[in-house]
Amino acid sequence: MAGRREGRAAEPLGGRNAMKRKVVHFTWEDEDAQECFAEWCPFPNANASAQEVDRIESLLGLVPPLDVLDVGCGTGRHAVEMARRGYRVVGIDVAKRYLAQAREAAQRAGVAVEFRLQRASALAEKDAFDLALAYWHTIGFMEEVEIQKHFACVHSALRPGRLFLWAFQGPKLVPGRESGAAAPVKDWAEKGGRFILSEQRFREGYRDEYCVVIDTNTGEVTEYQEHQRAFGYREIVDYLRKAGFESVEAYRDFDGTPATEEEFSVFLCRK
Repeated sequence: MAGRREGRAAEPLGGRNAMKRKVVHFTWEDEDAQECFAEWCPFPNANASAQEVDRIESLLGLVPPLDVLDVGCGTGRHAVEMARRGYRVVGIDVAKRYLAQAREAAQRAGVAVEFRLQRASALAEKDAFDLALAYWHTIGFMEEVEIQKHFACVHSALRPGRLFLWAFQGPKLVPGRESGAAAPVKDWAEKGGRFILSEQRFREGYRDEYCVVIDTNTGEVTEYQEHQRAFGYREIVDYLRKAGFESVEAYRDFDGTPATEEEFSVFLCRK
């Protein structure tokens, strides 16, 4: 699940004692969506985040101090850990809820990180950073024009010869598989009297996900509707090259296993 706020106010269904209903079109800016995602897909803890930073440092051979831009920083888990290690970090995101948590985490850790409510496409810096990091970052909710500007601004913010590391997240288009051919994938889970039922289906290059959260404690039903674009390996590489990156390397994982058109996850781009 994950741009615009389009939720509707809760409304009763059926009779006087029926459950209230709310519909949310899932985007990262929507605070209801942020809350739902954090509850049902919790962010990794500090130890796991530190291990992820270990892998990033190992893959790239990083040695602080360096100036780091964390794109889509979320709750600041990587930004705070990198600041602990001596990096100078700026974290940007569109989710107010997560940014508030990120600032609290930095304060608790006693480190200085600049967190901004900002899209990458609004970056004004030129030649300012040694590394741009986008960890499990989605672009499937962006319009085509914003995607192009997104990568162009990240490229522009980097110093010459420096790196952009993107760990891709989101639905993938795989050669030989029609996006609408697969049957819907259904799932459900329960947590403290709250039930979530979900269904995913690929149609015409997009993943449609429909989730219903039934809260038996408050008598509320929330429907989350997500429409997210899927991307293929060659399409992603093309975006990065058109943004101006001199070289683009792709891997399946942080161990450096070479990517294929069927399996890709990590993109390492040099300005």
